[in-house]
Amino acid sequence: MSIIIVSRGCYHRGSEVAKKAAAELGFKCISREVLLEASKLFDIPELKLTHAIQDAPSLLDRFGRDKKKYVSFIRTALLREVQWGNVVYHGFAGHFFLQGIAAVLKVRVFADLEERVKDEMQREGVSGEVAAHRGVSTGRGDGPQR
Repeated sequence: MSIIIVSRGCYHRGSEVAKKAAAELGFKCISREVLLEASKLFDIPELKLTHAIQDAPSLLDRFGRDKKKYVSFIRTALLREVQWGNVVYHGFAGHFFLQGIAAVLKVRVFADLEERVKDEMQREGVSGEVAAHRGVSTGRGDGPQR
């Protein structure tokens, strides 16, 4: 059973890397389908599941169980998808959801400074100086990511 998780640092093309790796290996490539499956399985709006992962906990969340419950729903859907192996997953928190599973290869994708600046210039229609100033040059993954 082989499972590969692709996450991105300061590189917004993690999905491209995941899709190419899956195609090369003959693996299934999954991402957002996991949220859709969890939404369907547990009859929870996809938006609530997305917020459970992306948003910092609010004061009310700290006292409630909804966030933990939603995270469990997503993990269940992901585990159902990867149980037979030969899967490349890219998307929300795969490293978190699949921790403790021995057959998981975790890959983090970074791009060099020149490529990040070039991509920002094309995407936003700005100069190289402006693109670098916006934070794509930090290399820490804290710049703009799309």
